[in-house]
Amino acid sequence: MSGGPSPRVLILVLDPKSHKRNYKRVAGLTSYFLDEEGAQVDVLTAEPRGWGRLDERARLHHLHAAEARHPLPWLERMVVTRLPRFAVRPLKRLGRPGDVLGRVQGRLSSAVHRRLFLPFYRHVRPLLLARIARRRIRREIDMGEVRRIIVMDVVSVPCAWRLARKNPDLTVTTRQVRTLDPDGG
Repeated sequence: MSGGPSPRVLILVLDPKSHKRNYKRVAGLTSYFLDEEGAQVDVLTAEPRGWGRLDERARLHHLHAAEARHPLPWLERMVVTRLPRFAVRPLKRLGRPGDVLGRVQGRLSSAVHRRLFLPFYRHVRPLLLARIARRRIRREIDMGEVRRIIVMDVVSVPCAWRLARKNPDLTVTTRQVRTLDPDGG
Protein backbone atom coordinates (compact mmCIF):
# COMPACT_ATOMS: atom_id res chain seq x y z
CA MET A 1 0.00 0.00 0.00
CA SER A 2 1.19 3.54 -0.69
CA GLY A 3 2.03 6.06 2.00
CA GLY A 4 -1.21 7.99 1.37
CA PRO A 5 -4.42 7.63 3.31
CA SER A 6 -6.01 4.21 3.28
CA PRO A 7 -8.90 3.83 0.85
CA ARG A 8 -12.44 4.08 2.12
CA VAL A 9 -15.42 1.85 1.28
CA LEU A 10 -18.97 3.06 1.81
CA ILE A 11 -21.66 0.40 2.24
CA LEU A 12 -25.23 1.63 1.81
CA VAL A 13 -27.74 -0.61 3.56
CA LEU A 14 -30.65 1.68 4.34
CA ASP A 15 -33.18 -1.15 4.76
CA PRO A 16 -31.33 -4.29 5.92
CA LYS A 17 -34.58 -6.03 6.84
CA SER A 18 -35.49 -6.29 3.15
CA HIS A 19 -33.40 -9.46 3.01
CA LYS A 20 -32.84 -11.56 6.11
CA ARG A 21 -29.15 -12.20 5.35
CA ASN A 22 -28.16 -8.57 4.74
CA TYR A 23 -26.71 -8.16 8.25
CA LYS A 24 -24.39 -11.16 7.75
CA ARG A 25 -23.41 -10.00 4.27
CA VAL A 26 -22.54 -6.52 5.48
CA ALA A 27 -20.53 -7.95 8.40
CA GLY A 28 -18.63 -10.24 6.00
CA LEU A 29 -17.87 -7.47 3.51
CA THR A 30 -16.81 -5.14 6.31
CA SER A 31 -14.43 -7.72 7.79
CA TYR A 32 -12.92 -8.44 4.38
CA PHE A 33 -12.27 -4.80 3.48
CA LEU A 34 -10.86 -4.02 6.94
CA ASP A 35 -8.59 -7.08 7.19
CA GLU A 36 -7.61 -7.97 3.63
CA GLU A 37 -7.66 -4.61 1.84
CA GLY A 38 -6.72 -2.39 4.78
CA ALA A 39 -9.56 -0.02 3.91
CA GLN A 40 -11.64 2.13 6.19
CA VAL A 41 -15.29 1.10 6.09
CA ASP A 42 -18.37 3.25 6.63
CA VAL A 43 -21.81 1.63 6.87
CA LEU A 44 -24.81 3.90 6.33
CA THR A 45 -28.12 2.53 7.62
CA ALA A 46 -31.58 3.57 8.75
CA GLU A 47 -32.01 0.54 11.01
CA PRO A 48 -30.89 1.04 14.63
CA ARG A 49 -30.73 -2.63 15.69
CA GLY A 50 -29.08 -5.80 14.45
CA TRP A 51 -25.51 -4.58 14.06
CA GLY A 52 -23.94 -6.66 16.85
CA ARG A 53 -21.83 -8.72 14.42
CA LEU A 54 -20.38 -5.68 12.69
CA ASP A 55 -16.65 -5.16 13.27
CA GLU A 56 -16.14 -2.35 15.77
CA ARG A 57 -13.49 -0.76 13.53
CA ALA A 58 -16.17 0.08 10.96
CA ARG A 59 -17.95 3.40 11.34
CA LEU A 60 -21.70 2.95 11.58
CA HIS A 61 -23.82 5.95 10.57
CA HIS A 62 -27.45 5.76 11.73
CA LEU A 63 -30.20 7.68 9.94
CA HIS A 64 -33.22 6.45 11.94
CA ALA A 65 -33.33 9.45 14.29
CA ALA A 66 -33.22 11.92 11.41
CA GLU A 67 -35.92 9.95 9.59
CA ALA A 68 -38.14 10.04 12.70
CA ARG A 69 -37.67 13.83 12.97
CA HIS A 70 -38.62 14.43 9.35
CA PRO A 71 -41.86 16.44 8.95
CA LEU A 72 -43.66 13.81 6.84
CA PRO A 73 -43.97 11.02 9.48
CA TRP A 74 -44.51 13.64 12.18
CA LEU A 75 -47.32 15.29 10.22
CA GLU A 76 -48.96 11.92 9.56
CA ARG A 77 -48.91 11.04 13.27
CA MET A 78 -50.35 14.43 14.13
CA VAL A 79 -53.18 14.43 11.56
CA VAL A 80 -54.12 10.76 11.65
CA THR A 81 -53.66 9.89 15.33
CA ARG A 82 -53.14 12.77 17.72
CA LEU A 83 -55.70 15.33 16.53
CA PRO A 84 -58.58 12.80 16.28
CA ARG A 85 -57.66 11.42 19.72
CA PHE A 86 -57.64 14.97 21.09
CA ALA A 87 -61.07 15.62 19.52
CA VAL A 88 -62.57 12.43 21.01
CA ARG A 89 -61.05 12.86 24.48
CA PRO A 90 -63.79 15.18 25.89
CA LEU A 91 -66.42 12.64 24.85
CA LYS A 92 -64.85 10.02 27.16
CA ARG A 93 -66.91 11.59 29.98
CA LEU A 94 -70.05 10.18 28.37
CA GLY A 95 -69.14 6.73 29.67
CA ARG A 96 -69.77 3.77 27.42
CA PRO A 97 -70.63 5.77 24.24
CA GLY A 98 -67.41 7.75 24.71
CA ASP A 99 -65.38 4.55 25.08
CA VAL A 100 -66.94 3.09 21.93
CA LEU A 101 -66.20 6.30 20.05
CA GLY A 102 -62.59 6.18 21.27
CA ARG A 103 -62.16 2.60 20.02
CA VAL A 104 -63.73 3.50 16.65
CA GLN A 105 -61.38 6.46 16.34
CA GLY A 106 -58.40 4.20 17.11
CA ARG A 107 -59.44 1.65 14.50
CA LEU A 108 -60.02 4.34 11.87
CA SER A 109 -56.67 5.97 12.59
CA SER A 110 -54.94 2.61 12.34
CA ALA A 111 -56.70 1.79 9.06
CA VAL A 112 -55.78 5.15 7.52
CA HIS A 113 -52.17 4.64 8.62
CA ARG A 114 -51.94 1.09 7.22
CA ARG A 115 -53.97 1.48 4.03
CA LEU A 116 -53.15 5.02 2.93
CA PHE A 117 -49.96 6.30 4.54
CA LEU A 118 -47.77 3.18 4.55
CA PRO A 119 -48.26 2.35 0.83
CA PHE A 120 -47.47 5.99 0.00
CA TYR A 121 -44.48 6.10 2.37
CA ARG A 122 -43.08 2.87 0.93
CA HIS A 123 -42.52 4.78 -2.34
CA VAL A 124 -41.35 8.04 -0.78
CA ARG A 125 -38.99 6.58 1.84
CA PRO A 126 -36.04 5.85 -0.50
CA LEU A 127 -36.05 9.46 -1.70
CA LEU A 128 -36.41 10.79 1.83
CA LEU A 129 -33.54 8.62 3.09
CA ALA A 130 -31.40 9.65 0.10
CA ARG A 131 -31.84 13.28 1.07
CA ILE A 132 -31.05 12.62 4.74
CA ALA A 133 -28.05 10.44 3.78
CA ARG A 134 -26.67 13.11 1.44
CA ARG A 135 -26.55 15.59 4.32
CA ARG A 136 -24.97 13.05 6.68
CA ILE A 137 -22.36 11.99 4.11
CA ARG A 138 -21.46 15.61 3.38
CA ARG A 139 -20.88 16.19 7.11
CA GLU A 140 -19.15 12.98 8.20
CA ILE A 141 -17.48 11.24 5.24
CA ASP A 142 -14.71 12.58 3.01
CA MET A 143 -15.85 11.45 -0.44
CA GLY A 144 -12.35 12.16 -1.81
CA GLU A 145 -11.08 9.07 0.04
CA VAL A 146 -13.96 6.75 -0.97
CA ARG A 147 -12.94 4.23 -3.65
CA ARG A 148 -16.05 2.06 -3.77
CA ILE A 149 -19.72 2.33 -2.81
CA ILE A 150 -21.58 -0.94 -2.37
CA VAL A 151 -25.38 -0.85 -2.52
CA MET A 152 -26.98 -3.66 -0.52
CA ASP A 153 -30.72 -3.07 -0.99
CA VAL A 154 -33.29 -1.44 -3.24
CA VAL A 155 -34.00 1.41 -0.81
CA SER A 156 -30.35 2.53 -1.12
CA VAL A 157 -30.43 2.89 -4.92
CA PRO A 158 -31.62 6.55 -5.11
CA CYS A 159 -28.91 7.56 -2.64
CA ALA A 160 -26.24 5.67 -4.59
CA TRP A 161 -27.47 7.11 -7.88
CA ARG A 162 -27.10 10.66 -6.54
CA LEU A 163 -23.63 9.90 -5.18
CA ALA A 164 -22.61 8.43 -8.54
CA ARG A 165 -23.79 11.56 -10.33
CA LYS A 166 -21.81 13.79 -7.96
CA ASN A 167 -18.67 11.59 -8.17
CA PRO A 168 -18.48 10.11 -11.69
CA ASP A 169 -14.99 8.61 -11.15
CA LEU A 170 -16.22 6.55 -8.17
CA THR A 171 -17.15 2.86 -8.42
CA VAL A 172 -20.79 2.45 -7.36
CA THR A 173 -22.10 -1.09 -7.58
CA THR A 174 -24.72 -3.51 -6.36
CA ARG A 175 -22.26 -6.38 -6.86
CA GLN A 176 -20.90 -7.59 -3.56
CA VAL A 177 -17.48 -8.34 -4.98
CA ARG A 178 -14.68 -8.29 -2.44
CA THR A 179 -12.18 -6.05 -4.20
CA LEU A 180 -11.26 -2.40 -4.50
CA ASP A 181 -10.53 -2.86 -8.21
CA PRO A 182 -12.85 -0.52 -10.17
CA ASP A 183 -13.59 -3.27 -12.69
CA GLY A 184 -14.80 -5.56 -9.93
CA GLY A 185 -12.69 -8.48 -11.05
